[in-house]
Amino acid sequence: MAETWLIYALGGGWGHLNRALSLGRIAANRINVKIITNSPYAKQIDDEGCFIYLIPDNIGASQTCLRVREILYNTAYDRLIIDTFPRGLGGELVDILPQLNHIPRILIHRDINSRYVAAKNLRNFVIENFDKVIVPGEGKDLAFCDLPIVEHTEPWLIRNSWELPDKITTRSHILKVDKSVKTIVVCASGKTSELALFGKLALHLQKNFPDCAVRILAANCPQECPENLWISHHPGIECFAAADVVVGGGGYNTVYECAAVGVPLVALALERLYDRQDKRACKSYCIHNIENMQFDSQLLHIEQTVDFILKQAKSVKNSSVPFYINGAVQAVERIEQTK
Repeated sequence: MAETWLIYALGGGWGHLNRALSLGRIAANRINVKIITNSPYAKQIDDEGCFIYLIPDNIGASQTCLRVREILYNTAYDRLIIDTFPRGLGGELVDILPQLNHIPRILIHRDINSRYVAAKNLRNFVIENFDKVIVPGEGKDLAFCDLPIVEHTEPWLIRNSWELPDKITTRSHILKVDKSVKTIVVCASGKTSELALFGKLALHLQKNFPDCAVRILAANCPQECPENLWISHHPGIECFAAADVVVGGGGYNTVYECAAVGVPLVALALERLYDRQDKRACKSYCIHNIENMQFDSQLLHIEQTVDFILKQAKSVKNSSVPFYINGAVQAVERIEQTK
């Protein structure tokens, strides 16, 4: 009988769920994969062969914690994989994990705020409650990287390089743009409250780059944008690979997907409670302190950076995406080896 893996992937936006699906779709070839998520986008994303426990994102923290506990206590699984939050997003795993020492418990260690690590004494909690920590391409300067149970992989991506369609096909069938036109993709995959900001940004870029095609990638069309600018497509990496430049947040998937397919990213370092987007966004063309700038100053800074990139961009040829290593494949092997 096949093993069952349960992945805890709570958190807003596409990020946590996308990372869980990146791992789950690889493992699902021979393992039953179940994912717990409260992402408001879950219904609009393919399950990639995984079973999704969808917790509504509007039921409040206490009810969310209760739902998580019910799933953990009433589901049979052979390995438990926790994404990012060792104690759970609301601390609901604190008394559960010690009861699960009969199964391997794996923490996926994405970068998190050091103040949170210190305030919750997470280092000792991780030592006591996890059998392995996997860092999905986030470097070696994270909070738990010196622990002996830590292993590193390349960033996790929801598509391998050979699975992506060629750029011309994506431009024609998904982005609906001509292959000869330089293309700007604005990615609004974070908080739903930020959709309006990215909508205004897309309109600004369309106005100031009339010879380019501008598309906004989002689960829902911003009220400010006409529908011909909007794309609702998952996975976003397929759209990034066909763009000349991407403008988006400094979240995990946006940064590493653009890096993998070799497309410049203008990353807005958005404020998050736990994630340090300003640190990760420095791997790209980073726009710092975006919330603290006047909107006109934000737009001007972004516009100048996009203009600089486009002037260097070469015309798209009918070719596949450059080869890259998908760390999710490595991670499945590491998790299977965990005792």
